[in-house]
Amino acid sequence: MAELTYENVLELFAATDKRIEKVNKELSRKIADLGDTLGRFAEEQVRADLINKFDNWGIPVHAITNHYVQKDSKHEFVYEVDILIYNSQYAIAIEVKNTLKTDHIDEHVDRMKKIQEFPMVGLQGKTLLAGVAGMIVGEGVDKYAENKGLFVLKPSGDTVKIVNNKKTFKPKEWKVK
Repeated sequence: MAELTYENVLELFAATDKRIEKVNKELSRKIADLGDTLGRFAEEQVRADLINKFDNWGIPVHAITNHYVQKDSKHEFVYEVDILIYNSQYAIAIEVKNTLKTDHIDEHVDRMKKIQEFPMVGLQGKTLLAGVAGMIVGEGVDKYAENKGLFVLKPSGDTVKIVNNKKTFKPKEWKVK
């Protein structure tokens, strides 16, 4: 049996640290993959029936785009839209979260300003509306979003539904130049 020395203990700790670091990297990758999978699942749940939901709201949908990324003239990232639905008059940018929080709503309102400043191709002249969706929507978060003028989508049985009152809710409009 080898003699236990200070140097042996240091080597043992170094080897253990390397193993722990490797396990942590793998675990982090798996957690990131799981988060991405859950995010994609949430987006698909929201996207599944959007055409009918907004058609019933009186906004016919002609096209849906997922994960639209806008870059500036220097090809630097400006914003991403999870789901963009549009027709000849309106475009609705929808942000989807597993757990929707007020911070996400504030970020999405800021995104609308960026869309005005750096509009997507074909968006000029359209009226821009916004929506947020969450598989879990905390208490009061839906009212917070509605007060900001955003459509709110959350689970309702098989898919999601727009929870705003169609008779009283007026979505905020952002004009695109």
